[in-house]
Amino acid sequence: MTNPLALYREFSPRTRAVLAVNAVNSFGGGLVLPFLWIYLQQVRGLPAWVPAVTLAVQAATAVAGGLAWGALLDRLAQRTVVSLVMLIAGLGTALYAFATGPAPALAAAVVYGLGISGVGTVLRFLYAGAASARERGLAFSADYAVFNAMTGLGVLVGGLVAAGAGAGRFTALYLADGLTFLVAAAALRLLLPRAAGEDDGPNEDAKPSGGYREVFRARHLGVLLGTLTMCSLVSYGQFRSGLPGYLTGNGALGPEGLSGAFALNIVVAVLAQILLGEQVQRLRRSTVLAVSGACWAVAWALVAVAGLGHGGGALAAALAGVVLLSLGEALVFPVLTALLNDLAEDHVRGRVNALLSVAVSTGSVAGPALAGATLPWARGLPLMAVLIAGCLAVAAVSVRLRAVLRPALDRPSAEPGAEPAPEPAAEPALLAAAPAAG
Repeated sequence: MTNPLALYREFSPRTRAVLAVNAVNSFGGGLVLPFLWIYLQQVRGLPAWVPAVTLAVQAATAVAGGLAWGALLDRLAQRTVVSLVMLIAGLGTALYAFATGPAPALAAAVVYGLGISGVGTVLRFLYAGAASARERGLAFSADYAVFNAMTGLGVLVGGLVAAGAGAGRFTALYLADGLTFLVAAAALRLLLPRAAGEDDGPNEDAKPSGGYREVFRARHLGVLLGTLTMCSLVSYGQFRSGLPGYLTGNGALGPEGLSGAFALNIVVAVLAQILLGEQVQRLRRSTVLAVSGACWAVAWALVAVAGLGHGGGALAAALAGVVLLSLGEALVFPVLTALLNDLAEDHVRGRVNALLSVAVSTGSVAGPALAGATLPWARGLPLMAVLIAGCLAVAAVSVRLRAVLRPALDRPSAEPGAEPAPEPAAEPALLAAAPAAG
């Protein structure tokens, strides 16, 4: 079992600061996470199309904004970009507090989408600046646990605050969320220059910043990003769409059972990092990908069976499926994030992390669309079949991944204090741009 305190002490001051900022941000995000639709329609009395369009505009803005932030990270000083991201995200969520009509709601969606699209990108970029592959991998695992734990805590607190009547309580929640971004901006602005090796300003002598065209020419990058998209589609993308739609549509579970499933998801995600986070760093990354794909395939098979039943048996099968889904998430996303950052060259690292965010977001958006298209047919079983096939495809990719990754990348040194193995001088980086066909 991983000792969280010992692991925290092992992190550099820079990584500790970023984890603390993520904890504050995640708590603030949890305060308002479930409420936007309810707030706009029921509290502000706006038509149903307003929250629907607001969420769509926010998502579309986030995709475009994420790509822009990635390019800026590769060109400008880190402190400048981080501060801008946090300030814009904080302004955007605070604007929701005053969304009394369609125009203010859509304006808030544009500003918040632009800001929040950069938060995950800049945090991963900062974690990637760790001194060793081991610290990077453990930082991404700790980030996942912190995000889930603090988001869950924020949801609980937000639910208690919003339980009372009146728009004032929701206004306070959105302003509190905005305040967390301001705190994050100030903290990182203060702490980042003091981190060892941090360059507070553009590095004029470094390699010139590459463009997205260079990133897309990189060998195997498309496969890795496609795999991340599929991972997101069969996990994140289904937790609030396909999973509840299938189980409740067939009468297998009620609201209480679904609430238990969502709570279990958060608990398993956090415990998996505490119990397994350090041990996973000693495994081959290709093995972790294969295990995650297999876990998800079994999970959706259990969910499929649960949806056809009723009572305690259906609940037990559904919860067992949720445990495996959550375990697969906790294993694969930190590992693939660390792998992409180990492979990325410094001058395109911002863009690589931006594309990572886009891949996960694409899967999260495509998941509900897939569920909506397939759930009405044959009691939703076509959805279950597609998801199981997608999970097996994820596992199959691991075979190819093991064949192309160097051993030092597939299984970085997991011993504390160990230095990463030196790279062969004659072998180009896996994500170096492939030469154009002549």
